[in-house]
Amino acid sequence: MLKKLLIPAVFLSVLGQAAHADETVDNLYNAADAIRQKLELSNHAWTVDMHAHQGNIVETGVSNEAMINETMVVQYNNAIQTVLNTSYLTAKDVFEEKHNEAVDNMHMAIDDLMGATTKLSTVSVVAELAVNADTTQEQLQVQQALAQTDMTITETDVNNYNTALNDVEKFAQQAGAFLSAAQDDSITSAVDNYSAQNNIAVASYSAIEYTQDIDKFVISYDNDLYMSFSGFFQNKMVSADDIYNNTAYMQ
Repeated sequence: MLKKLLIPAVFLSVLGQAAHADETVDNLYNAADAIRQKLELSNHAWTVDMHAHQGNIVETGVSNEAMINETMVVQYNNAIQTVLNTSYLTAKDVFEEKHNEAVDNMHMAIDDLMGATTKLSTVSVVAELAVNADTTQEQLQVQQALAQTDMTITETDVNNYNTALNDVEKFAQQAGAFLSAAQDDSITSAVDNYSAQNNIAVASYSAIEYTQDIDKFVISYDNDLYMSFSGFFQNKMVSADDIYNNTAYMQ
């Protein structure tokens, strides 16, 4: 059965937790400390040396106390491997990581858009030629220019342009949403607590999806657990008017 945590914005509360070492780290310490104690006992070898030089005879088995057995080795190596395989990222860390990933993808999409725009730059040249062609002579010059140079555009070029535009929008959307989530203590606390309650690592998610139209995040895990939260970022939405009427970034 799916276990779900739905978090309405108005009811979500911050549930603080005291910092504590993860169980995997505790196990690593215990395994390492057990061997360390044996190594400390071995430092008493100088005492054995002293007795030998004095003609004293140590009893058989006195070294057993400092012996490291196979079980201790297995527990230690397993503890190391477990720590290596465990994610200790908090919800804030995960959201910031996803933000950076989306930003990288957005930058690549912008590069693709610039390349696609360059491919279509002949359209601007044609527009400049046509806008000033008022007389018959000027119109003939436009015709001649078009005959001498192929200024048509291909469907492939247009598709590449449109795809790049969509990608820029998509990744910008994700980058903004992930950063906003990372900066919202009520969200990160809820995700951290939910993960702790279900004994799962925050970073073990199978998918994190944000849908802008309904302002909703869904975090899914492979074991049929998921949580969702919505309505947190209504005051951070940017419209087409906000984009196209803003000349602050125009060169």
